[in-house]
Amino acid sequence: MATNLRRYAAVIRTHVCTPLLEQVVAALKAQTWAPTRVVFVDSSNDPAVREQLRRMGEVVTYPEPVFNYSVAINVGMAAVDEPHALLISSHVLLEDPAVLERSLKAAQAQGIEVVYWRHATSGKAALSVIGPEQFDGYNGLSNACAFLPVRVVKERPFRVDVFSAEDQEWAAWYFRTRRGQVLRVDDPAVKYLNPHVNTRKMINEELAIAYFAYPRNRWPDKIAARWGRAALALARGRRERAQMHWEIGRELLLMWFRAPSGTSKYF
Repeated sequence: MATNLRRYAAVIRTHVCTPLLEQVVAALKAQTWAPTRVVFVDSSNDPAVREQLRRMGEVVTYPEPVFNYSVAINVGMAAVDEPHALLISSHVLLEDPAVLERSLKAAQAQGIEVVYWRHATSGKAALSVIGPEQFDGYNGLSNACAFLPVRVVKERPFRVDVFSAEDQEWAAWYFRTRRGQVLRVDDPAVKYLNPHVNTRKMINEELAIAYFAYPRNRWPDKIAARWGRAALALARGRRERAQMHWEIGRELLLMWFRAPSGTSKYF
């Protein structure tokens, strides 16, 4: 059950200091329920970047030569003493200074300790409670902006072998073992401004979800549906889209015979 959610640290994974990151941190510190501190997990291996980050918060150095999202999350969470942490991307801008307070009060009223935020494309704010019965492999969590109990993540860290969609795998574990609920907040004031979303990232996420978080997605009807979408996209002249769906369908089929492979990296 959720207790007082007001005391938390913000954990940000980064490898470069940009004007957007400075805006992200300024918006965090302007929240009516602001974090007690900001912790950067810096994978830049650049003293100049580290010095820029120190002007805005604390810095923890990413410990390995090869980047892995789960390792970065776990390193950041290990540095946190607060009972909760806001895991937020360097690309997520909170334009409403009351959005965290409003959402966390709603979670606290319902005894929910895991919250995540998305941009509301409809332009209207909405709250959704998601539990084991509602989980579909995509709606369990988003580590772009997620509020997590530190003790739980330290007890069961994010799996480093999960090459993508590590947030959905962790959510699947949480639903399966804790039978808990998650509050999803869709709000137009939450802006995801990542310029690096691309086809390879989308393919990796689909494959990781099917293998690690939601095996139903690799059943034969799902494979057939992917190839159907590939044929439709090809008929419409969308060759890149068709190739993406074809590759996902092929890898879902091969998943029955071998584990998929991928690289956890910044795109």
